Amino acid sequence: MRLLCVSVTVALAAIGGGCSKSPATIAKETRQAAASWAATLSAGAEWWGSSEVSTSYFQTLVDQARTSLQKEEQTARKSAGDAAAAPVKAVASHAAAIADAVKRGDRTAAILAGHAAALEVPAEKTPAVARPE
Repeated sequence: MRLLCVSVTVALAAIGGGCSKSPATIAKETRQAAASWAATLSAGAEWWGSSEVSTSYFQTLVDQARTSLQKEEQTARKSAGDAAAAPVKAVASHAAAIADAVKRGDRTAAILAGHAAALEVPAEKTPAVARPE
């Protein structure tokens, strides 16, 4: 009996774990990831531009962003189509421009590309919370 219970539990876990997300959910999560990376790249470019972080630190940040955005784009395209992948593709193009600016040592170009990335996928507005009086 104990073996049967364990087997049923494992089977149910496998079935539940195999559920895939809807294309709408994937598109929303992809957009959120793009917005997060865009904000991170924009802030990082500002910090690098004002020498608050080293070039090697910023280059690592940009490399991580590009890798993550590439994976997000592939996953979104495969699971939800080109439209779902569009936000990460747009931010990735700006990340490439930032990487080029870092190689040239052009802090102004990196900042401009970071701002452009942030404008591609503006953060979602959160509803105001009523304050108790």
